[in-house]
Amino acid sequence: MNFKKFTALSLGIITIMGVLSGCGDDTATNTTPKEDIYTEVGTYPIVKEGYTDSFTAFAPLRPNVTTYDVSTNLFTQHLEELTGMHIEFIECTEAERIQKMNIMMTGGDYTDVILNGMISSSELLLYGQQGIFIPLNELIDKYAPNIKKALEENPVVKATWTQEDGNIYCIPRIGTSLNNQVGNKMWLNKNWLDNLGLEVPETLDDFYQVLKAFKEQDANGNGDPNDEVPLTGSVKAWNGDIIPFILNAFIPASPSSKYFNRDENGQIYYVKATNEWKEFLKFMNKLNSEGLLDPLYFSQTADQLKQLGSNPNAVLVGATPGGQPTVLCNTADYERWNQYIALPPLEGPEGVVSAAHTPDYGASVLSITNKCDNPEAVIRVFDYMYTKEGSLANEYGLEGTGRYVYAPEGTVNYFGDPAEIINISADEAVDVSWNTMGPKYNPPDWIEMFGAKENLNEDMGRLLYLSGINDYWPVVQDPATLVPPLAFTTDESRAIIDIETNLYMYVDQMTMEMITGTKDIDKEWDNYLATLEKHGLSRLIEINQTTLDRKNN
Repeated sequence: MNFKKFTALSLGIITIMGVLSGCGDDTATNTTPKEDIYTEVGTYPIVKEGYTDSFTAFAPLRPNVTTYDVSTNLFTQHLEELTGMHIEFIECTEAERIQKMNIMMTGGDYTDVILNGMISSSELLLYGQQGIFIPLNELIDKYAPNIKKALEENPVVKATWTQEDGNIYCIPRIGTSLNNQVGNKMWLNKNWLDNLGLEVPETLDDFYQVLKAFKEQDANGNGDPNDEVPLTGSVKAWNGDIIPFILNAFIPASPSSKYFNRDENGQIYYVKATNEWKEFLKFMNKLNSEGLLDPLYFSQTADQLKQLGSNPNAVLVGATPGGQPTVLCNTADYERWNQYIALPPLEGPEGVVSAAHTPDYGASVLSITNKCDNPEAVIRVFDYMYTKEGSLANEYGLEGTGRYVYAPEGTVNYFGDPAEIINISADEAVDVSWNTMGPKYNPPDWIEMFGAKENLNEDMGRLLYLSGINDYWPVVQDPATLVPPLAFTTDESRAIIDIETNLYMYVDQMTMEMITGTKDIDKEWDNYLATLEKHGLSRLIEINQTTLDRKNN
């Protein structure tokens, strides 16, 4: 599937040399070496005037994008006009992405470029070793100064996607905001605190006392002392699991690492097999036995949690975890969600204060295949998306096309500083951008471009960002203590799947039974640890450790 076009528009005549002279010279064509059609690195267009060049790209469609074709998509038009490179897209829906890409790759009929493949590190290494994906290290160094700079500024991302053979087989999208990296927040009803004359809790014991007061003292003030739900959640809601927030008062731990940590010697261990996990379970059991924990926490859906939080007759929820307080109510219900504040991470009984971390390891969104005969030009196209202008245009399109406008003078950002951009509703802005498909780079100060809403009580983004960077980020778990994405062999991957399926099912079941009191924690603990071993925990750790050491060495 290689629709490459390479045309010297200014050279249309083939001159036959030496035929009339009878000197016996070979026939020659007046052609231009391909490398000579490109401009200097760092300049646009990429292709010199009078020439065209193109490549093919597999690209799943994003929301508000019906096509990436240049005839319709405004960002594609901008990109082709800027670079002089034409892109032939092979499109599919996001739901079809995995199936379509697998068929394409196994059949050998793949494109020059794979965009938004979200290919795992293991698959990247496999395709790289097979020669299907080409190494990008030298291309980055020679032709992509913006990508090179971004990777240097994000060493964790670079290390993640550098394979054990030393090669990089994908260009990652970088730019998960600091707030999103600490998305496991706890939302506490500030109105209830004020009603009862309570301070914002700082320790785990303070939190327990607050929940107890919520239950016993008619915190919502409606005259019914029994309708308050002190603490609820939903494992099916956005970051709605209670475990990450409270567990981090006992030991730094993150679901992003499947609760596996690395100690000071780089050795991997399972948090849910530690004494700290045991003490966490005892605390949660205490909340449950005293009626402070919603018994529906383990079973209710995200919709059921929102119904509870949106009760029209009274506010019923004291605290809940979630990516934002709207796990409890609709975004437009400003009065309801403004009752809740982001509770800063709590100090545990041993002095631990930590926040679960979902590090920005980047996402594998661009690989170049061995079908591509112009990779030095292709990578320059996407290097543009690592500039401020290119990254903004990828996600939002061009100014005035429906996603944003330049901020008028006097507009301020979340910090009160001058803003550059006003983000506007994008519901009707179709095919104006790629909507984050493919590479882009949002550095940590990216959010400072955007203006805050005039009514700060309606600005969810401001609430999330400021609470994230002020309260959670200072105590976030060090990524060096987490297990990063790893590239496993096929046999290792099969073994991991076999172990994890039964192991995690058992852990989840025992967690529920120990918290609810169905199982006695002290009496069951030794059997719990022994059963983890029966399900292959040590083997799972061994595979991860071997793969991590292989990568590091």
